Amino acid sequence: MRTSPRTTAPVRALVQRGFRFEVLRYGPANGFVPEPVDLRLLAEPRDAIRVLRVQLRSSHVLGLTSYEAGRALYWADQGGWVQALGALHRGESCGFTLMLRKGRHMEWHVRPLAYLTLSPPCSPSPAPASARAGAPDTPATPSARPR
Repeated sequence: MRTSPRTTAPVRALVQRGFRFEVLRYGPANGFVPEPVDLRLLAEPRDAIRVLRVQLRSSHVLGLTSYEAGRALYWADQGGWVQALGALHRGESCGFTLMLRKGRHMEWHVRPLAYLTLSPPCSPSPAPASARAGAPDTPATPSARPR
């Protein structure tokens, strides 16, 4: 069996910083085992808090009691999110838990993390079509020429 020589350059590994945003739902139907609802990797702490605030504002559709709906709106609109944003900037995690009806609850977690991304190897760019067709390298219009 013949193999060709390796012609591609190795990939580059880059360590990046970000924030893991996850929402888990617990309920008696699955024995209170966490059920993932949402999982995202976000670049900035402000992005993570923005997503959390939007989800808390719309959480009234989850069947919240009036007390829990008030807690969610207070955290999202009145400043609970400010402490969470500060914690993320300090490299600490933050979260919020809401109790739903019938013993169910949901948890929002945001954690700082470092993750590895792999970039594809650099490949030489193909020559422009005009160069392949044998067109001259000089510009066609006189106004485009440097003076």
